[in-house]
Amino acid sequence: MKFREPLPDGCPPDIAEEIDEPRDVFRLVRTNPPTEFDFRSQRAEKPDRAFPDECQARGLSVHSERRDSEKALRLPTLRGRLVCRLRLGHGAGEILQTGRYSHHTWWPLADYDVLEKCTVETI
Repeated sequence: MKFREPLPDGCPPDIAEEIDEPRDVFRLVRTNPPTEFDFRSQRAEKPDRAFPDECQARGLSVHSERRDSEKALRLPTLRGRLVCRLRLGHGAGEILQTGRYSHHTWWPLADYDVLEKCTVETI
């Protein structure tokens, strides 16, 4: 599999799930309509920062439950962002629950058109 960005060895972890069946996830974005800028990893946004988990830093944060994205909007660093519903399906990449509640890390494949699959929703 060719992912959107180079990943360290062992990433995604063996316990990550390959996305084969359609599912919706939610991501916070800055703009409507979203741009590629809205789908940069933490590593791409902060290339000089040390992260505790390099594999997760190269994935994208998403929630499987919309309400958890809405709760995240209360964080000062995320205020003003918008909730985007992403329809993931076969060829989207791999995903793993990596945080509290419904937080997941998604490692998208290079050929998956995230902008085509993203719809900004009103709150």
